[in-house]
Amino acid sequence: MSMSHPINPSVSRLARLGSAALLAITALASTMAGQTTPPSGPAPTPCVNDRERHNFDFWIGEWDVTTKGGSPAGHSVIQSVSGGCALLENWTGLNGGNGKSLNAYNPLIRQWQQFWIGQDGGVTEFRSSELDGASLVFFVKDDANKSAISRLRFTPVDSATVRQHSESTKDGGKTWKTDYDLYYHRKAQ
Repeated sequence: MSMSHPINPSVSRLARLGSAALLAITALASTMAGQTTPPSGPAPTPCVNDRERHNFDFWIGEWDVTTKGGSPAGHSVIQSVSGGCALLENWTGLNGGNGKSLNAYNPLIRQWQQFWIGQDGGVTEFRSSELDGASLVFFVKDDANKSAISRLRFTPVDSATVRQHSESTKDGGKTWKTDYDLYYHRKAQ
């Protein structure tokens, strides 16, 4: 097929294409020219067999959440995402507020980290953690006040219950104040 316009041979058929279409065609042609073999096999899943990345799997599931006293507090769905490399929390409070956290084991620092964002715009970055027996404990340290620390402890109570206990200190850990104490009860399947 000729690249000339059939009625006006001085006009190229490509010139009539919009610049976006021309860029798309050029990109597609470049990609096809450089591709000698089609991609093979499924996407890599390096996290599936990494034991450290599964220390928090006890939190995966659908949960009804209560206070320590048993009063309803909300609902949460915790999903394994990104090929088993992270957990995504989908929180809905009893008052209608909601938020999400992304939790992942960071092999560079050999610790779990959590990034929380609530609908109120509040962001909390738990940049460090430790395993304490069966519990996974996240920490936030205040750069401006070295004595101020927040910790968030997740403890499997049994196969159907997880405790989430948030505490803070202003005196470097000599005394701790409970910010909240929630119990996640696995929904029946």
